[in-house]
Amino acid sequence: MNATSLTQNAMNIIQSRGQFGLLHACKKIMANQYDNGTVCEALHYYAQTVLPNVLPIFPALIYLSSKASGTIPKNLQPVATAMLLITSSGDIHDDIVDNSTRKFSRKTVVGKYGRDIALLAGDLLLIHGMSALQNECNLSNEQKKMLLDLVTASMVEIVKAEAREASLWQKADVTPEEYFEVIKLKGGVAELHCKIGGIISGGDEEIIDDLARYGRVIGILSTLKEEFVDMSSSVELDHRIKRELPPYPMLCALQNKASNYALAFARRDKFFLKDLRRVSETVLGSLEVEELNAEFREFGRKELADNQLLKGNERAGELVVLLEALTEELAIV
Repeated sequence: MNATSLTQNAMNIIQSRGQFGLLHACKKIMANQYDNGTVCEALHYYAQTVLPNVLPIFPALIYLSSKASGTIPKNLQPVATAMLLITSSGDIHDDIVDNSTRKFSRKTVVGKYGRDIALLAGDLLLIHGMSALQNECNLSNEQKKMLLDLVTASMVEIVKAEAREASLWQKADVTPEEYFEVIKLKGGVAELHCKIGGIISGGDEEIIDDLARYGRVIGILSTLKEEFVDMSSSVELDHRIKRELPPYPMLCALQNKASNYALAFARRDKFFLKDLRRVSETVLGSLEVEELNAEFREFGRKELADNQLLKGNERAGELVVLLEALTEELAIV
């Protein structure tokens, strides 16, 4: 299978296996009147404009992990929907922290309604999701406790990631190693969803451990993929350089003296489109990014070789395709 078809196949799997989560989450948000005021309006805007364009990777991971564990439970849909409400609250809060006012060529909640309303909207989604997870998913008491503990631990990890990332904004010279610690923490969200899939399908401890390890690798590689996507988008690259941290590939390229010199102009306050394209071309053509691809290609291949759940398990075939696509085509966007 060539590179394009491998990546496209992975995208098709995510869409086909995760779309149900988006549809039900949007319906659930639209059906709830919340405060029946501006916050309600903001959440309905999110459900109509932002959420439908999100790649449904997390509902897909719950579905595929359940399938790989041996069975797809009847309560998969309400669990995946509740989890999407929870992760959506995190997306809104993340936009506030990053001051991201546009996404998918449309205004985000913070871009349209401001920071205060966006914060309240994110809080309500979190409460809505947590309530649904505990009260609407037909889970056993043991499963409820397990999922609550896992979600809590994952949220703590994400808070650590966001706080660490924000602290790095204040540093003049951030190393790739420092930022990679943030990326590893962010990878915990994918791990969480894989573990949930194993738990609700009745997987044993060994299966859940394999799913957890797979999920962390997928989470790290997916986050790195997003870093490459931001390198290739002039709008995102401009925002990252001015308001956040440069994308990870750029931090890697800046460690080389020759690349650092070539990217010296990237420290300007104002950029033209040609400047941003030059930054992207310089970074993506650097030796450091070539080495980065090789390193993480080996990282993904090792997981494919070592993870017992993936070996000879036809029900895990789609999980294998997702990891293969990220492993072999990390820098292709």
